[in-house]
Amino acid sequence: MDTQRFEKILDETLGEKRRHHSRMVSKAAAELARRYGGDPEQAAFAGLVHDIAKEMKPDAQLQTMEKYSILLDDVERVTPKLWHAIAGYALLKYEYGVADEDVLEAVRWHTTGRKGLSRLGKIVYLADCISEDRDYPGVEQARAAAARSLDAGYLDSLERSIRTLLDRGALLHLGTVEARNELLLAAK
Repeated sequence: MDTQRFEKILDETLGEKRRHHSRMVSKAAAELARRYGGDPEQAAFAGLVHDIAKEMKPDAQLQTMEKYSILLDDVERVTPKLWHAIAGYALLKYEYGVADEDVLEAVRWHTTGRKGLSRLGKIVYLADCISEDRDYPGVEQARAAAARSLDAGYLDSLERSIRTLLDRGALLHLGTVEARNELLLAAK
């Protein structure tokens, strides 16, 4: 994990606000990893690069996914806000040579979550929701849930996402719903 190399890449591809967010997610991910038995260095790296494709134009994101034969599901196909995670996964794996499958999975699923997501994937998903730079109604409750347990924080963030999407009349990604259900079933 060549953090310095990727800091330079982010300096060239992201604006200051997005770079700041990436650093805050990196910090939050490392803290969550220390608290919940993950690898803080790995988590910090995954948090740093999670939005590597965020400021690519949508056409470029699609071209990246097509170049590497990545198939989108029905919801992903019509939801451009999800594309940066998938394109970021492709860039990291195929163009930047990142071989850590846990990091790649965390980047790929940081916008939707999914059933069976690894500890690192949950950490990055949650860190993206509760990092210091986040300021939305309910963020303190989300941070409190994250302080109780990794799964409590992940569940809280999934449910906040679902509520927000429902309020907007937006499509729900099946991965988000399945991740929520998996956590609820495990608690029974």
